[in-house]
Amino acid sequence: MAQASRTRNEYLWLGVIGGILIAALLLTRAHADSIKAFIDQKPAWGLFLYVLLNILDAVIAPGATLPLIPVAVHAWGRIVAALVTTAGWTAGSLIAFLIARRWGYPIVRKITSIERLRGMKRYIPDDLFWSIALMRLVLPMDLISYAAGLFTDISWSKYMAATALGLMPSALVLAWLGKLPHAYELIAFGIGGAVAVGYVAIVRRRHRHGSHRRLSHSRAGGG
Repeated sequence: MAQASRTRNEYLWLGVIGGILIAALLLTRAHADSIKAFIDQKPAWGLFLYVLLNILDAVIAPGATLPLIPVAVHAWGRIVAALVTTAGWTAGSLIAFLIARRWGYPIVRKITSIERLRGMKRYIPDDLFWSIALMRLVLPMDLISYAAGLFTDISWSKYMAATALGLMPSALVLAWLGKLPHAYELIAFGIGGAVAVGYVAIVRRRHRHGSHRRLSHSRAGGG
């Protein structure tokens, strides 16, 4: 029963995240010209708000600012947009890391899924610096940040350097895609792919857990 409840919660979380990302995409696309005009008229405020939103993205809403990247690219160019995006993501990841390191489970469980974090614990290797840098290419930012803060003793300076190194390639690729004619469609396709991968991962884990349980029962019955 507990496993079924956790699985339902994971499906719900996946659906909520996917819904938020698609809503953010549609909203940004509808108001892209207005957002760019605001950045052009108030560049300092535009930069501040963009970095702030990317910080919040890394702490509580992974991926929510992806639809803003095409706007940032058209406002600042690919290189500056990639650098600013990396700076915001890195700052947010560092905040999430420090939250986990300073306050631990009581606060982290209110922000993200403890079950997912515990599932990651077994995969944390000894070479933390390069592992964190490489995991940044494939895993949600919040998971890595909270897991590193809870389960490792890596220093904040090494963590920040590894995070920036790992996030920069993704920011550069997204900035390059952001200036293509069908940037929003590509982002939507990427969001859909990420949600599909998450769904498959949940189904496979549930199937594997069910197989292990049936095998245990059959051995107990045979004994």
